[in-house]
Amino acid sequence: MACVLVGASAQEIVSETIAGHGIAGPYTLTWNRIVERSEIVLVETRWLVRDKDYWIDYASGQIRFAEALRTGQTARVSYRIQPGVSQRNANPNIAIETELARWGPAALSLRGRIAGDPSNPMTDLGIRATWQEQGREGEALYLFRNPQGDDAPALLQLRSQWRTATGWQGGFRFSRVEREFGDARAYGLVSGQQTAEANLLYQPDRNLTTRLQWSLVDPLQPNQSAHQRWNTGLDYKLAQIQFSLERQIAELGNQPTQIIDRATVQLKPTETVRVQLEQKSQTQGERATQQTEIRTQLGQAMELRHRTTDDSHQGRTEESSVGMRFGTQRVQGSVGLEQRWREDSQQRTAQVGLQAQLDPRLRVGGEFEAMEDAGQMRGYQLQAQPVGNLQLTLREREYQGLRGLNLRSQQLMWDWSVGGGLSFSGQLARHPLHQGAPQPLETEQYQLRWQQGAWNLEVGYAEQNPIGQLLTERRYTLSLRRKLDAATLLGLSYHQSEWERDAFMREAALRLGLTRQLSGFYMSLEAQMQLPRAETQHQQRPNYSGSVRLGVQF
Repeated sequence: MACVLVGASAQEIVSETIAGHGIAGPYTLTWNRIVERSEIVLVETRWLVRDKDYWIDYASGQIRFAEALRTGQTARVSYRIQPGVSQRNANPNIAIETELARWGPAALSLRGRIAGDPSNPMTDLGIRATWQEQGREGEALYLFRNPQGDDAPALLQLRSQWRTATGWQGGFRFSRVEREFGDARAYGLVSGQQTAEANLLYQPDRNLTTRLQWSLVDPLQPNQSAHQRWNTGLDYKLAQIQFSLERQIAELGNQPTQIIDRATVQLKPTETVRVQLEQKSQTQGERATQQTEIRTQLGQAMELRHRTTDDSHQGRTEESSVGMRFGTQRVQGSVGLEQRWREDSQQRTAQVGLQAQLDPRLRVGGEFEAMEDAGQMRGYQLQAQPVGNLQLTLREREYQGLRGLNLRSQQLMWDWSVGGGLSFSGQLARHPLHQGAPQPLETEQYQLRWQQGAWNLEVGYAEQNPIGQLLTERRYTLSLRRKLDAATLLGLSYHQSEWERDAFMREAALRLGLTRQLSGFYMSLEAQMQLPRAETQHQQRPNYSGSVRLGVQF
């Protein structure tokens, strides 16, 4: 489907050391699909000869030696990989769990895991005890890693939780992972740590909730201190008022103890008025901070907010803001004003937005934002329907120093229904907006769609160029779908991407899929042929894959 020629300069050289385990192999390298006949293999100071002293599988990234590598002996392997084609070899991860005995709600089982390099797997093996009955459960897990002697590193985890009909809930967890155990993420733990957690909650009814939490993290390493945290709180809710209190205490080893107190009151006197008052104080050593915030919402039309912060090191800061929304059937707008005082300085910010429906075929809008002595931004938006089947949208923003930007964002989008089931849409953009922020890109997108009866055809082209970089990405898409009956859809698609850097790269994919809607769920079959990017002077062999998916639509 595609032939790509690329200079070898785009390849990457990898060098790694293989530790012998007393076997000839195979030993798995870090990467697969490595460049053929690019490797250099050294055992100590001896240069090995391919197909005589060693054999290498380029596709899987495995190497086997004519003579076994002794334990403690190392081999140095250097080879080239192809970015975008070579992948890191995935190590196996097999979980083991077998129930040995059961006594009513209690059970004892054998628990373990086999993972890592197949030539030198990492084996975890141990005992798991569980106990579960109505409202109460517990677990104990004790594992050894590579158990071969009395000094094998161990992992221990204990946990339990319970609840009563009177509203009490509690839980406890303790874990200890020796540093020599290594990676313990598969069990949700961190190596070289001893941790403990406890929590107690009381909820006698739907209005009152009290809680108490404690946690401890103790590194099993010298010269590192344990961290301890406490959290206690109370929440009380009624129809028109909510009240909450919270205190957090953190003992962070050699650092001063941190204490945070927070009190919040929320009032809802009517359906349209909401008031929230929050008082927060924080102390740590000689530094103390107090913050008070009051927020008032008047329906959807107005929001008022004032915040005062007193910092023993940075002084007093006050922030006030007001936001208003207004509108009629044809005109909608919003205004936001914010002012910030700090010591002898102050800064004001203003935001204004307006949209108007001038005609059933024409809608315009504008926006303006300014920050005192820090620049401004102005923009507009136009949505028009000059003819019956053509929709146009034009957006533009101009930044003049605001947020450190001095640029213009422009976007033009259109959607044109030509007739006979044919439509044409696209977009031209420079510095397009993403989540409200301009991006350093230039983009072009075009899409042609045709639909007639059970047939649906789409052809697309997209081009993207980062501003200031000599890099252009082009994407081509072709999609053909046919509805065989009311419950069956057959689809064929072709995707191709091209990159221009110092060389020319291309990758392509061809997919054939069938989706069948069954009673309450659907089944999808897909076959794919992918031609990955090539980094050598030879065309890459296609990769073939298939998938079966079952899903439920809600």
